[in-house]
Amino acid sequence: MHELYPKASTHLVPLDVTDKALAKKLSSVTDERIDVLINNAGLALGREKAQSARFEDWEQMIETNITANFRLAHTVLPWMLRNGGGDIVNLCSIAGHYTYAGGTVYCATKHAVKAFTRALREETCGKNIRVMQISPGMVNTEFSTVRFGGDTQAAEKVYAGMTPLMAEDIARMMTFMLEQPRHVVIDEIITMPMDQGSPTTIARSLK
Repeated sequence: MHELYPKASTHLVPLDVTDKALAKKLSSVTDERIDVLINNAGLALGREKAQSARFEDWEQMIETNITANFRLAHTVLPWMLRNGGGDIVNLCSIAGHYTYAGGTVYCATKHAVKAFTRALREETCGKNIRVMQISPGMVNTEFSTVRFGGDTQAAEKVYAGMTPLMAEDIARMMTFMLEQPRHVVIDEIITMPMDQGSPTTIARSLK
């Protein structure tokens, strides 16, 4: 229970966001009432160039980062419209604004999320639905561990000698977006740690 929202309830439902039956399962546990959708699921796999990347990795990124994200919005949007409004926050990435070698498909998926978010905002304008987006740079979560197939040493090197953002930083920004007065929409927050200038420019202090 949140101190600012004493009547709010939270349900933890273990579901695979790529499950095609997701809509039906969500409907049964929410009574088709979701006020806030935080579309957070996403992953990157590998850093290989296009000619040597595994196509299976591309498919998984597309299914998770694009299809699942779109499916969740498609599922809850009619409920929000029927119930008088809601908020959708899509977690994108600076990879949705910039590209870099070794991230062809990951960058493409995040560009798709950015385009979808902007179009969705236009389609829902005037319907009491706020569509917002956060595009972070380097955040120290399990993201890099997943990207390197569970290789924790390779993942730790990503953040070596610099101070990345933490999950709590992104959560705090999401809270800020959601707690604005109803007429205020934070279109997008683009955020990076101080030690990052771009996807490929990192300031490191290595001993």
